[in-house]
Amino acid sequence: MATTARKPNRDRAEPAGQAALRYLAAGWSVLPLRPRDKRPLIRWEGLQVARPSPSEVAGWFRQWPDANVGIVTGEISNLIVIDIDPQHGGEASLDRLCQRFGALPATAEARTGGGGRHLYFAHPGGHVRNRAGLAPGVDLRGDGGYVVAPPSVHPNGRPYVWVAGRSPEETTPAPLPRWLVRPSATRPGRTLVDWRRLVHEGVPEGQRNSTIASLAGHLLWRGVDPQVVLELLLAWNRMRCRPPLDDAEVAQVVESIVHLHEGEAHPAAVADAPGGPT
Repeated sequence: MATTARKPNRDRAEPAGQAALRYLAAGWSVLPLRPRDKRPLIRWEGLQVARPSPSEVAGWFRQWPDANVGIVTGEISNLIVIDIDPQHGGEASLDRLCQRFGALPATAEARTGGGGRHLYFAHPGGHVRNRAGLAPGVDLRGDGGYVVAPPSVHPNGRPYVWVAGRSPEETTPAPLPRWLVRPSATRPGRTLVDWRRLVHEGVPEGQRNSTIASLAGHLLWRGVDPQVVLELLLAWNRMRCRPPLDDAEVAQVVESIVHLHEGEAHPAAVADAPGGPT
């Protein structure tokens, strides 16, 4: 769903620190990575449950001005990222999956420095593990993972860039299609304090759809009736979102998450993957 936020100037490369602060303001947990590399410059486990402060982020990029930018996936950022690697058949695999299960919705998308694609979707709630091999060349980064984000530079010297019209300012991450993954309810990615703060403080434009999707998943996995979930999120949206979404849009997001939780897991064999970057 397109937003009306001002588009950043894409005619010249945005400084990595500025991009990291912009991602943080959108509600994403970020971390600094080694220049032209995918490895973290800091211990990042704590960033899976608590986002850094703006002063911390600014300090990292003052200390390491050439650092790459990482985005922590999972509930902490309300993000699931699907990694498509064409060198390992990812585009062909995705085409086959879409022919079988339906086209993917328009969502935020980045081109990697290695020639692949990162598709950013809203987290459905629950605990979604990192998974490799959803299909050949198609991996998933969820709770406990991170991805390299624009304007980072690949080891080959090519930058990561947002696809035209698909930056987070232009396209809100869509709800995760039900056939890509079914989350487990083993443990939440957010702390209780995090959930309470989110519900109390609300979210601004640009975070509304993905947060409603995450809250819906959180409630559904704890056995709340779908109609009750809808009524609760309609009321929360009116009171806490800045500005509120239309009721019809809230209902559409909740319906998508309800379908996800009612659906069966994707039949393709998958394997747990470490939380390393893509």
